[in-house]
Amino acid sequence: MVDDPTIPLGDIRQRDPGSDRQGAFKRGWTAAVKDLNDDGESSKYSEGPPPETLTWDNLGYRLGSIFGETDDDQRQRLFDWCKEKQKRERES
Repeated sequence: MVDDPTIPLGDIRQRDPGSDRQGAFKRGWTAAVKDLNDDGESSKYSEGPPPETLTWDNLGYRLGSIFGETDDDQRQRLFDWCKEKQKRERES
């Protein structure tokens, strides 16, 4: 499924992300929710194919597309989980 926004083709996420990457993740998630709400507003991801590389911003968008609107705690837990998973994968 080439059009599936959850399939990363190249991971270029910054290692040990700080608050700036956490903000990018949450901005991406917010963009996904905006696209799901179908209220006429669109995000930078709403047209064209999904990005071919994985960034913290579009990872947030991919997860936001799956989970939709959630509370901030849930978004934070998923960001932390992704951060730890990235760390484990780079160590192996």
